[in-house]
Amino acid sequence: MRTSIAGRLDRYLLIVVIVHLAVTFVHAAAHAALQILPTGFDLAFILVVIILGPPAALVTVRFRRPIGLGLLALLMDASFVYGFYNHFVVTGRDNVAYVASEPWTAAFILTGASLGVLEVLAAGLALVALRFELRIPSGPAEPLA
Repeated sequence: MRTSIAGRLDRYLLIVVIVHLAVTFVHAAAHAALQILPTGFDLAFILVVIILGPPAALVTVRFRRPIGLGLLALLMDASFVYGFYNHFVVTGRDNVAYVASEPWTAAFILTGASLGVLEVLAAGLALVALRFELRIPSGPAEPLA
């Protein structure tokens, strides 16, 4: 039973990470079209944590399951906080409330919100999978020698 649950969670995580990556690329295209280009720390964070991190964490899940699942949850949580803060809290060109109405504006807003949902979903799935991974099996206790 545990194996089928773990396998199902792994498939869901794979799907969510692939969709997240695809939506990230559309969001990046919207950023470029609206001339909202990240630099410095923002660019490094986006490349390492948001784009490269989740697929790398999935590879780690294959070989070091608990570490990979924890890393994936951490990366997705960090991505969510970063995106929520920059797109919905702080005032600036990256905030959805301040983006000028242009052809890519709807895509920018929709993909920004979608990324948040996907990040919360991936982090939640990773934590559930980690809980199953670290759970101590129940059953009759071994007699003490």
